[in-house]
Amino acid sequence: MYRNSSTRRFRVVVAAATITLGIVAAVSAGPAGAAAHGDDGEHTMAVEEQAAAMAATARYQDVAIAEAEGWASSIDTLGCFQDDARGGMGVHYVNDSLMDDVVDIAKPEALVYELDATGAVAGLVAHEYIVPVEAWTSAEPPQLFGMDFHQHPVLPLWVLHTWMWKENPTGMFSDWNPAVRPCPAGVPIFGVDLPE
Repeated sequence: MYRNSSTRRFRVVVAAATITLGIVAAVSAGPAGAAAHGDDGEHTMAVEEQAAAMAATARYQDVAIAEAEGWASSIDTLGCFQDDARGGMGVHYVNDSLMDDVVDIAKPEALVYELDATGAVAGLVAHEYIVPVEAWTSAEPPQLFGMDFHQHPVLPLWVLHTWMWKENPTGMFSDWNPAVRPCPAGVPIFGVDLPE
């Protein structure tokens, strides 16, 4: 059983790395600093930064690997995120050991997964970089990829979403993604069912 599990994980890591290399090649074919499809079309992400962020997290397409390396589902405390008017987000897997004032493109504090119709993880779709409000002492907001973080409207956090793994028609840095499936029936919804 151990060998089967190890073999499966190895195959997932190899597949994820292959996918990442393909994406990096496609991203690299475009102009450096290509538009990130933000609301105003002016926000950009350097090709090198996007490639580095994706290469660092490709193996987390297998959520079991993410869990083994410190990310834990927030479904029981925060639920699944969606907005009827703006789109979906999914469920966040948070690494508490990264919740400080340091941001690193290769170490997102949360990995965002889309759920399938049964409530199972369907795939990694985004990174969410997070800084607790109480940890940030600067008068300026945290920044990454040339983008300012913004304060979450409910939680005491500075946040920045990056839709690395699923294209977002409203912009790479938008919070909500209309291309993400809505949360399935029976799964608690943030702001409706949770937090309590």
